[in-house]
Amino acid sequence: MIDVKRDLHTAASISLLWLITRALSLVGDPGGKLETTDDMVGFAARLRREPLVRGRGGVLYTSDYEICSAVLRSPDASTDTPESRNPLMSILVGPPTPRDQIDPIQDAIIARNGTEHARIRSLVQPAFTNRVMQSWRDAAERITQHIVDDFPRDGRVDLVRDWAAPLPLAMICEILGVPFSDRATFSAWGNALAAGLDRPRSLGLARERAQASRALTGYLAALLDDRRRHPEDDLLSVLATAEVDGEVLDDRDIIATSSFLLLAGFETTVNLLGAGTRLLLDHRDQLAQVSADPTLIPALTEEALRYLSPVQYTFRTVLTSHELPGGLPLKEHQTVILLLAGANRDPRVFADPDRFDIHRDNARRHIALGFGAHHCLGAALARMEAEVAWKHLFERFPDTWSWELTGEPVPNRGRVINGLQSLPVRLGTPAHV
Repeated sequence: MIDVKRDLHTAASISLLWLITRALSLVGDPGGKLETTDDMVGFAARLRREPLVRGRGGVLYTSDYEICSAVLRSPDASTDTPESRNPLMSILVGPPTPRDQIDPIQDAIIARNGTEHARIRSLVQPAFTNRVMQSWRDAAERITQHIVDDFPRDGRVDLVRDWAAPLPLAMICEILGVPFSDRATFSAWGNALAAGLDRPRSLGLARERAQASRALTGYLAALLDDRRRHPEDDLLSVLATAEVDGEVLDDRDIIATSSFLLLAGFETTVNLLGAGTRLLLDHRDQLAQVSADPTLIPALTEEALRYLSPVQYTFRTVLTSHELPGGLPLKEHQTVILLLAGANRDPRVFADPDRFDIHRDNARRHIALGFGAHHCLGAALARMEAEVAWKHLFERFPDTWSWELTGEPVPNRGRVINGLQSLPVRLGTPAHV
C-alpha cells in the first residue's frame, strides 16, 4: 500500500536536499562537495590540508588517518545520526521508520551504541570469529568451484554478476539458513536495500527500499519462527537461542541484525572482488604475479581494501567533550564525517598512497573495515571469501595476459559504497577443458 503522506514528505525532502547540497557545493562547503563530487579521493585529499574542516551546518569533516582512527575507536563516539540533533537534517531525511516496522539499518547492531551495542555484539560475535569463518571455507570452495566451472567456454562473463556477487550471496544465505529456492528473491531484496546505505536519490528508489525492507524483515520473521520450533545448524537458529550472562536477543534484534548481515556480508565482498579485479586489469604485472603465486592473494585483498575503500565515508557523534590527536578539541554532541577513502591514502601512513601495490608492507593498517567497537563483524568472512574467489578464478583462467574488458565497467550509483555494478570481460580459454 502506498503511503501518500510519506511519499510527499520523501519527495519534498529529496528535492530540498538536492537544492541545498548543490548550493553548498557552489560556495565550497565540504558537505555540499561530499554530496556532489565525482572524485571522492581527490576531494578527500584536498580536505586533508587541514586536520578538521567545519561545514556551514556545524558538522566537521576529516580525512586524516590518525583522527579517523581515534574517533572510530573512542568509546564516546556514537553512531547516532547527525539529523537526530539537527532539525534541518531531520526535515531532509524524512520521518523515521514506524516502530511497528523493523529497519535493517536503523534497528541493526550498526546503529546501536554503548552497552546496547556491546550486549548485541557479545551475543552475535561467537558466530563471526576467524575460527568459525574458516569452518565455512569448504562451503566457499564448493560454491566458487561451481561458479567458475559454469562460465562459458569462450570466457565471456560479467565478473560482478556472474562471479563477485553469487559467492557472498550464497555464503550469507548458507550461514543464515535461507533455503536455496528463496535465494533469488533474497538477492533482489538485498540489492534494493543496498541503495539504502545512501540517502535516496529518487522517490522510486525510496519506495523500492521500503518495499524490500518490509518483505525481507517479514520473511526473516517467519523463518525465525520456524527455527524456534525446528532448530537447524545455521546462524538464525543460534541467534534464536543465544545467551550471554542471562541476556538474550529479542525478535527485533535478531531480524534487524540478520537483515543487516545480508547487506554487510554482501556489499563489502562483491565490491572488493569486482572493483579489485578491475584494478588488476589496470596493473597487469601485479595480476600476473598474484595469479602465479596464490600466497599473494591475502596481500592483494588488503591493498585492494586500502586503495578502494568500499565504504567511502562514515560518521560519529561524540557524546562528551573530546580531545583528538594534536590537541584538537571536539565539543559534546559534535558530529564528524570520517572520509575513509582519504584516511586510507594518508601519505603520513602510506608511502606513495595513490599507487596500487600488492607488495605494500603496511596495507593492513587500512581502516576500510572500520575500527574499534564497530569494526566489521564479517571482516574474517570477507577476507576468506576474497581469497577463495580469486584463487579459483586464477586457477580456471591462468593466462591473465589474455584477460580483457569487453565493455565499459558500470560503477555503483550510490556515494557511500564504492564498487561496480558490472564488469564485462573475456578471460580466454579455461584450463582443464
